[in-house]
Amino acid sequence: MVGRVSIESVLRRIDRRGYKAYKDLAGASEDLGRMEVRVSRVQGDPFAPPSVIEVHVKRVKPPAGAHPVPYADYAHRLLSGILPRYSMRGVGEGGSGRLSVPTPSPIVIPRSAVEARPRNGEFWSLLFRVWAGLPSRGRRVLAGAARELLLDRLPRAVERVLEDLAGGDVERHISVWKDQEYIRSRLDDMGLYAFVGDGSILPRKCGGCWEPLEDAVPFESPPSMRVEIELPSGRVISGMGLPRGVTTITGPAFHGKTTLAEAIAHGVWNHIPGDGRELVVSDHMLAYVESENGRWVSCVDASPFIEALPGGADTRCFTTPDASGATSIAASIQEYVEAGASGVLFDEDQTATNIIHRDVWAEEITGKRTVNPLSDMAPSMKKAGLSMIAVASGAMPLLESSDRIVVMDEFRSRDATEKRLEASRVLREMGYRRVAKEYGRPAGRVVAEARVLEKPRVKGFVAEARNLKDRIDLRPLRQVEEEQQLSTAWRAASVIASRRGASIAGLAREISSRLWRWDYSMLTSKPGPEISYVRPLEIAFMVNRIPGLRACYGRYCG
Repeated sequence: MVGRVSIESVLRRIDRRGYKAYKDLAGASEDLGRMEVRVSRVQGDPFAPPSVIEVHVKRVKPPAGAHPVPYADYAHRLLSGILPRYSMRGVGEGGSGRLSVPTPSPIVIPRSAVEARPRNGEFWSLLFRVWAGLPSRGRRVLAGAARELLLDRLPRAVERVLEDLAGGDVERHISVWKDQEYIRSRLDDMGLYAFVGDGSILPRKCGGCWEPLEDAVPFESPPSMRVEIELPSGRVISGMGLPRGVTTITGPAFHGKTTLAEAIAHGVWNHIPGDGRELVVSDHMLAYVESENGRWVSCVDASPFIEALPGGADTRCFTTPDASGATSIAASIQEYVEAGASGVLFDEDQTATNIIHRDVWAEEITGKRTVNPLSDMAPSMKKAGLSMIAVASGAMPLLESSDRIVVMDEFRSRDATEKRLEASRVLREMGYRRVAKEYGRPAGRVVAEARVLEKPRVKGFVAEARNLKDRIDLRPLRQVEEEQQLSTAWRAASVIASRRGASIAGLAREISSRLWRWDYSMLTSKPGPEISYVRPLEIAFMVNRIPGLRACYGRYCG
């Protein structure tokens, strides 16, 4: 049996040697009593991506009733703020001496930077993963500086995190997370799809900002839609309950429609205290959809929405390298439902008009109807168990199809569902008739031809790989909160694409479920701190847009 190699002994041996000698640290560890430091991954150059160091804390005592996910999330936030203070400045070249982890967004999810594992009894263990720049000068090992970084500064930073974890704020962090989980667990019983708490601050400080807008108008629910929920803590809260089915959010421009919809879209995640959206809770499998002109589509059953294509093309296996606005929406809905979506949300500002409602007068001119719009499909989608939330101020047929109509007026909401009957009367007088068609849920598709992506990576809002001619625009993933989620979803999609015969939806669900449990075995054997939990919906989004990737239903795979 080979004994444990200590970090100390390796550093003594490689001092002043060339930078490549740091590779001898891979797998080395040091037992410091309460914690153990282990070198998981070693960089090849001081200017390359940093090394990965793991710190295993053997025994911590969390607060009574704690849950691992919010507990680890809070520890991650502490670590992210503390590490810069313990980095070594001016010690060498490149990233020498730096300690860091990704900055977490305001949502509470499992991330690889910190894992919490309940043990027998009242004690847990914590695993921290940190990026560390191994120090060098002139590309030669600085063993003394490396020892200080790995065995002094990093352990002291972790000790500081452990001290702060013993404070009272972590209990509030856990409690707020539990409240959101409880609200989500009650949605079904209450016949709701989403809940927007009274007093919530929905607007953000700026486009792309995480912080709530100062002096924003707090949300207040319409009395007719107000529901009360008693939380496990005994606190009773109130807010607007959006029922399952079809809800349209309407109103004048710049009065808060999109802001409300965005908050609902991001309500699939639990938020930290002080975010302003802590009491905005949606069904976890709500999917935001928008038009994506020019996207790749492979064998998607778009037949409920698209018909009468040129040449009699079979829309039960709709394939195109260049989707239109309407066909891309139809494909996205079916792909998301295949991956487990319970409903869709769309904003007319980002959606092709002809997929929202029909123009019967234009149809009289063209003599053809190619698209079955969402206004016509809404009742049968609802019957099939799918909910729909739409932002629309110029689509009377959609208003007429809605179970609820919410008007946003000067950032205040009111229930205008009674206007639905008036919309129905006006449409009849205008000669508009809904063309009802039964909605069909798609079957699961498999990867028809495996495609191995070379060096897949995410840069900003673009996914790319060395052997992909075209890059994938990730901006339509509007529910994603942080870059690490994008890179994780792309890594997962690359795994699925490489497996011929793999079920896209099934494998996406399996990977997502494992990520929730801090299991990265399907993605990598040596994770760094850069992996974040994503839903199967985000993974499926990535797979379905890989240019040229062939997918198929069983009957089309022959």
